Amino acid sequence: MWPPNNEDSYFVNMDYKKNVINIMPSAEIMVNFPGEMMRTKKACLLYAERMDFKEVMQLRLAEKCDQRRMYITTVDTGSFQQLKQDQSLNVTFGGFMDNVVRMLKDCQAGKLELHLNPRDSASSNDGQVENFYLQFVEVRSFKNLIHLCLPCRSASLNTVLFYINLMLDASYKKYFLLEQNAQQMKMEISSQRVHLEQLGADNSQLREALGENTRILGEKHALELQQMQDKLAKLNEQRSHDQERNRRSISNLQTQLDRAQQDKIDLKSLQEQTEKRTQTLTEELNCCKSRICTLKEQNDKLQLDINTAKKQERKLEYKIEDLKQHTTELQEQIQKGNKEKANMSAELEAEKKILHTKRQALEMASMEIAKANQIIVKQNQELLNQKRTVAWRTEVALQQEKAITEKEKLLALREEEVRQGRITIKQLREEIPQQLESMRHFAQGLEQKYSNQILTLKHRLSSGKENRK
Repeated sequence: MWPPNNEDSYFVNMDYKKNVINIMPSAEIMVNFPGEMMRTKKACLLYAERMDFKEVMQLRLAEKCDQRRMYITTVDTGSFQQLKQDQSLNVTFGGFMDNVVRMLKDCQAGKLELHLNPRDSASSNDGQVENFYLQFVEVRSFKNLIHLCLPCRSASLNTVLFYINLMLDASYKKYFLLEQNAQQMKMEISSQRVHLEQLGADNSQLREALGENTRILGEKHALELQQMQDKLAKLNEQRSHDQERNRRSISNLQTQLDRAQQDKIDLKSLQEQTEKRTQTLTEELNCCKSRICTLKEQNDKLQLDINTAKKQERKLEYKIEDLKQHTTELQEQIQKGNKEKANMSAELEAEKKILHTKRQALEMASMEIAKANQIIVKQNQELLNQKRTVAWRTEVALQQEKAITEKEKLLALREEEVRQGRITIKQLREEIPQQLESMRHFAQGLEQKYSNQILTLKHRLSSGKENRK
């Protein structure tokens, strides 16, 4: 293809190292190497780089087991132009780099394979450096397809040492950072140990204080328990005496309760009677309410009918006014026609007396007059028809007025019924609170009676206890 050029010096020079940009992150990839009988796959570390502000790209392969074996492919503008001619490439240098990165990712994914084949001895210019072809191969069942073939050469000792030194510098920096982190962690661990020792001393003091407090509290609780047991014995004796007294008072209270229950039964019967009466009254009220609701609904319907009738009346009035205007216009047209007729007849008579020669013109005029007369007759017939329609509509309006008067009478009757219903509801509202008030007074009297009896019994019990003490 072509001999290796001097563009590798950019990548191996520390002055230009700041301008080196990674096209893709370094990755481990399998590469096919030629063997004696068959090809062998070896794991290699791939580095893809380019120079900033310069169209130069470099691919670097280093065997993972022995990084001294390094293979470098460098492509600049001149070599790219030769590649375009030899392999019929239709891309720019930037597109070439993007496609190379894509094919390298396909190699990682296993879609393509990287093959490193030796070049012919005749094409190699330097005997110390081995020359290769780096091929991007798609494995197929019939024949493998080579997508791209790049010239490659084994790296010299200086370049290998340069990249190994860079790796060592990076590892030294990482080691220095790890040492700093380890020292910080040791300082933190020592401070935490001191803090733990302080916490242990505080814990031992707290345990001693806790033991002392538990001993003192145990003694106090023992004394309090003894006192409580004595009090309980005294309270049990008093309880036995109080139980006998309470039994006697309970027997007396039982008789009084029996009487109170009898009175309660009588009150319940009275209450049931009053409840029945209130139920009947509520039923009557509900009936009145339902009747009032129906009357209201009927009233609303009648009002709606009245409104619709009024709207129809207004429409008829508007139509009558329109017809009147139309008749006046027709009358004016008839008058105008009569005037025109008179004028025409006068003119014809004058023309007959003056000009006998114009009979044909007069005949034509007479024909036009006949047509005008026919139009006037038709308009008179239309006027008669419209007058008939006006008379019919006035009759309909009179019938609707009669219907409205009848509905107003019905409304008056319904309003009278509503007024009577309201009077009955008002009377019921006045009677029901009076009955409820009398029932409340009766219940309050009974409650006061039994409460007084209970208070007297409590007073007697308390006085009996005080006398026994």
